[in-house]
Amino acid sequence: MSVVNTMHSKRVTDEVRHANDDLEFFYMEARRNRKIANWAAEQLGFNKKEYFLELVEADLSKAGPKPVIDRIMVDFQQAGLNISEETLWDQLRTFEKDVLQDMLTQQAERTKAEIKAKEKKKKDKKAKSKKDKKKKK
Repeated sequence: MSVVNTMHSKRVTDEVRHANDDLEFFYMEARRNRKIANWAAEQLGFNKKEYFLELVEADLSKAGPKPVIDRIMVDFQQAGLNISEETLWDQLRTFEKDVLQDMLTQQAERTKAEIKAKEKKKKDKKAKSKKDKKKKK
């Protein structure tokens, strides 16, 4: 393999990895936002699904979790709930930690399943090869 091909292959691999990382981050943010939206909707007595959709719109307007926190703070103030912004940030971090833990657990389960599948495939291949050797005799 030439140096040019190796560099091209590395660049493509890096692009795929970065795209995957971005997608994972997007999923983490969406799950985290759903959790905080559900929690806030319970506090406010709102419909969870509708409130989450409203927060998604707020989140898309700017980058990061700040628009979500700002929107929830406004809703809490309008509802007369005395919940501090610090409490909201703590809740958001807790949900983010929970989501990341869930994602890591799911990834570990997928990896274990892939390893088991590869081991089974190896065993099946060995068994087939032994069977073929016996047939040849």
